[in-house]
Amino acid sequence: MPLSPGQLLSERYLLHELIGEGGSARVYRAGDTLLGRDVALKVLHRELLSLDRERFLREVRVLARLSHPGIIAIHDLGSEPQPQGTLSYFTMPLLRGGAITVLGPLEDSPQSIEPFLDAASFVAQALHYLHAQGLIHRDLAPGNLLLGEDGLPRIMDFGLVTLSEQTRHLTRSGMTLGTPQYMSPEQARGSGVNHLSDLYALGAVLYRVACGSPPFVGDNDQSVLFQHVYERLTDPRELNPAMPDAVAEILLHLLAKKPQHRPQSGAALYQQLLLARQSYRAQSAAQYRGGRTRSGVQGGGPPWPAQLTECWQLSLGGEITWPAAVVGQQGLLAVGTRSGQLALLSSGGDLHATLSARDEVTAPATLIHDGVIYGAWDGALRCAGLSGSLRWTHQTRAELTGAPTLWGPLVLVPSRDGHLHAVNKATGQLSWAFRAASPIAASPLVWAATALIVDEQGWLYALDTLTGTQLWKVEVGITHATPALVQLARGAALLVIPTWKGEVHAISLHLHQGHAHLAPESVLWTYDLEDELWAAPAATPDRVVLASWGGGIWCLNLHTGAEEWQHRCEGRLTASPIISEGAVYFASESGELLALSLDTGQVVWQKQEPQGVQATPLAAEGRLVVAFMDGTVRSYA
Repeated sequence: MPLSPGQLLSERYLLHELIGEGGSARVYRAGDTLLGRDVALKVLHRELLSLDRERFLREVRVLARLSHPGIIAIHDLGSEPQPQGTLSYFTMPLLRGGAITVLGPLEDSPQSIEPFLDAASFVAQALHYLHAQGLIHRDLAPGNLLLGEDGLPRIMDFGLVTLSEQTRHLTRSGMTLGTPQYMSPEQARGSGVNHLSDLYALGAVLYRVACGSPPFVGDNDQSVLFQHVYERLTDPRELNPAMPDAVAEILLHLLAKKPQHRPQSGAALYQQLLLARQSYRAQSAAQYRGGRTRSGVQGGGPPWPAQLTECWQLSLGGEITWPAAVVGQQGLLAVGTRSGQLALLSSGGDLHATLSARDEVTAPATLIHDGVIYGAWDGALRCAGLSGSLRWTHQTRAELTGAPTLWGPLVLVPSRDGHLHAVNKATGQLSWAFRAASPIAASPLVWAATALIVDEQGWLYALDTLTGTQLWKVEVGITHATPALVQLARGAALLVIPTWKGEVHAISLHLHQGHAHLAPESVLWTYDLEDELWAAPAATPDRVVLASWGGGIWCLNLHTGAEEWQHRCEGRLTASPIISEGAVYFASESGELLALSLDTGQVVWQKQEPQGVQATPLAAEGRLVVAFMDGTVRSYA
């Protein structure tokens, strides 16, 4: 029978509620009355056979000899005589963050991708340490990877851990112990496991986090085990098109049927995750305002903004005006001009290529791994190679006003006649089109397989990104600037909408049946700047930064709308702010460049240039790149 809340074990541990139960033990939240802290207390079932009791004691002995921040630690071991028999228990830290699955499914936002990569890297390092001790976990599953208050997972439940030689003997004997949904093919066959089997299990867990579903599902355990051994794995991007390519490739290699095709150690996996982080940050900088959620956060900006100095400048043959933006990827920069050209620049300031259009190229471009997608006022959306060779053109009926937004195989682009077009990224063929009530000036966002657009009559539309079907709409106010979205937790996000008249709305969204929907109390707060808004907000999970046309800058608490600090520029602010590495970057129409501390609003760096700015700058790869209205581009590092 379970123990009762209020019982005191060993005159020290006061039992609270039951928080977990498995085949061999129960876990309670308990108060350590000696040290004044809560702990997790794991109690072995009284009725278990000696083999299970030995497994329980083996878990204690294994944990006692391990010392790594990614592996749960043992606080205390104890036993207590009871009328029904002796209780055996041990205590360990109480992890309050939930299972690792709370970090998914992945969205194209730094608030989603970065914690996922942090968690995966932490487990990879812990596994490398475990395997170096000659141990194999054998049962990695979401319930055995719990998050601490720091958001990082600890490996739990070492009841199936054995020394490598013992593990091979057990599996040769036909014992397929573990969790079927996360079991490697060799473990499912009972043909012997090693450290690469743990890496496969971690891949299955990460697949579950990233996609919202495990790699294989079936009516029973045998069906799932059969699929692990014989069935083709669905590419995770088919289940979740928001997933970065680099993350998808790691998952596919971790889940390779043959062990030799997987990362060969936790350390090797850790290095691949570092590269995936670099790739994601580069991919984020290649899209307007940091990706599909347009949060305005860009990783890898100048590490020491107070020491910024000009590195180079290059004069292009045309004005660069709103809503243009500098985007960049892997040493290449892109910015459009009113003379009908998209300029591709090297990170050293050389002109790499000039791509032509029949009209102004003022909407931000989007770089892809081997090319660029850009729209123009002639209504043409073009895809070209990095050398300038045209791949395809999609012609619309009106001026293209927003940045192309990538989602799986689709590119979304808005136009002045109110249409949102979704075209195939490979061919340029139209997949679907949706017409709003009025022109769309702001760039689209995508979150939870939902495209979000705002038209100039003030309607916010939510569309199914795959089909273009309208899910819902709500009136928010005339909007020219692109909103920003911040993912707060699993299935919850906050959309910050800057209306043209100066009111800023924070709208709560939640995940329902696979799409974004308005939360019951949808408007969390409204803040009136009492000035026109042409610049998009920049938002982190804690703060939102707003810049008005009159030069005012506000930093508000994202959750309450309370003002944290203010600043004022000399010139008008049309270019959107960018947050990177703890600093917020601004560029005004009078040529004032600013870097402010996100925490305090204090000026970290300031420079006055002779030309004004309307295009959104880029903070990435250790530098700040600014495109001025006269066509001059400058880099500061």
